Order: sequence, then C-alpha cells, then structure tokens
Amino acid sequence: MRGASINLLAVGLGGALGTGLRLVLSLAAFALLDQHAFVATLAANVLGAGIIGYLATREMSLRMQAMWMTGFCGGFTTFSLFSLEILLLSERGVLLMLAYGAASLVLWMLAVWGGWRLGQPAASA
Repeated sequence: MRGASINLLAVGLGGALGTGLRLVLSLAAFALLDQHAFVATLAANVLGAGIIGYLATREMSLRMQAMWMTGFCGGFTTFSLFSLEILLLSERGVLLMLAYGAASLVLWMLAVWGGWRLGQPAASA
C-alpha cells in the first residue's frame, strides 16, 4: 500500500507542475493573443504530445512514469478545454472549427512521433 500511496503523490506532484505551467501559458496567451488565445491550447497539446512521445522511449521507474507521463503531461495538456474551444470556434465559422480540429490532430501526431523518434537510440553507422 505504501508504494501505491507514493505513486499517487508522484502523480499529484507531476499534475501540479503540469497544471501550473499550463496556467502560465493560458494567462500569457490571453494577455498577448486575446481572441486567438485558443492557440495556447494547441501549443500545450502539441508540446505535451512531443514530451510524452519522448518520455515513452526513456527507461523510468513506474513512479517516474506516473509523475511525468500521467501527472505532468496529463495536467499540462487538456482535452476538455480543446473540446470547448471547438464548440466556441464553431460559432465563428465551421471552416475555422474544422481547420483547428484537423490541425490539432495532425500536429499532435507529428509531435508524439517526433518525441518518440528523438528518444530512440541513434542507429549504428
């Protein structure tokens, strides 16, 4: 039971770090981008996808996986806000909504693949 409690604390710590960084990114986006602050969600999700792709290639203890992959990446990225932004963008135009959704998916997949590739050992010559 002690190990599970420590893993839970690791997820909480990682989540607090990820959520805190996400808040800073959101506040900066609202201050700098106003009506285009939704770009911060895209940036967070792309960066988070790249980070988790990279971390998936690293040898880590279960506790470190819990902290960084589940906690930090889970707290930093946000699907719920993305879903709300899709809904709100639909009011500004279906094309904008579809473009944002499609670009998000493509960029997330490229980022997770890039992180994965970055973390792979270099091929022998």
